[in-house]
Amino acid sequence: MKRTREIVLTVASVVGMGTSAAAGLTIWLLLTQPLTVANAVNARDLAPLLQAMASALVDALSVVIRYL
Repeated sequence: MKRTREIVLTVASVVGMGTSAAAGLTIWLLLTQPLTVANAVNARDLAPLLQAMASALVDALSVVIRYL
């Protein structure tokens, strides 16, 4: 029983971190690319929003890698 609780807590933590990261990226995109976010919401199409999120994530990771 204790093992099941640990697994549930771990999964909930991973899901929470993932949704927090997605929310943070969405807020960042609202500030940097408001037209992309507005068009994606208006058209109810997540593809442009996900593409912009992936691009922002790749840009951020490349900056971190260059820093190291």
